[in-house]
Amino acid sequence: MHDPLTVAFELRRPWPKLETWKTEHAARTGIRWQFNGAFWVLAGRGLYFPALITVWHRDPSGYDHITCRGKRWQLHVHHWRIQVHPLQELRRRLLTRCSWCHGRHRKGDPVNVSHSWDGPRGHWWQGEPGLFHHDCSAIERAHATCVCEQPVLDHDGYGQCARCDRFRPCGFTDANLARVRDLHSIPQGGRRNNAQEAAA
Repeated sequence: MHDPLTVAFELRRPWPKLETWKTEHAARTGIRWQFNGAFWVLAGRGLYFPALITVWHRDPSGYDHITCRGKRWQLHVHHWRIQVHPLQELRRRLLTRCSWCHGRHRKGDPVNVSHSWDGPRGHWWQGEPGLFHHDCSAIERAHATCVCEQPVLDHDGYGQCARCDRFRPCGFTDANLARVRDLHSIPQGGRRNNAQEAAA
């Protein structure tokens, strides 16, 4: 399916944030100065200028990019959808909760993993539905996976299990099964603590 959304413009914030991976890359390659769009290297330090506002062009027909010469499609103001990143972050912090553990979105523990491409949208005064913490997403998927000792599957080695009515993916190895069983042992709505994550 064709995605009708294309970035028309981005307005970036004037103050950068330090990017560790870009600094390490600059040190490995010997780059001291580089000005490349949103990623810069100044005196060997990697900087990133995040977007404040992203203007998306929503092409309802799919023909704007074909019929318009050059980048005139960017000027179709009536097709714009504007995304204000600080407001989106504020909404996530105040209103969005993890669908698994119902925990809050925090800087070091964001609620930003989705299990669907085109999920339901909430009103602007509500949190975004269907989002998870990264680890909660893995736990929720483990609870939806067949972990039977002797599964009765639709196909040879994968498919819907007739015993537990859960799905087992194709190419599931013994190591995958052990990991999923470990995550499956976490109770409904529960999370791992930091000591367990460090040991894993």
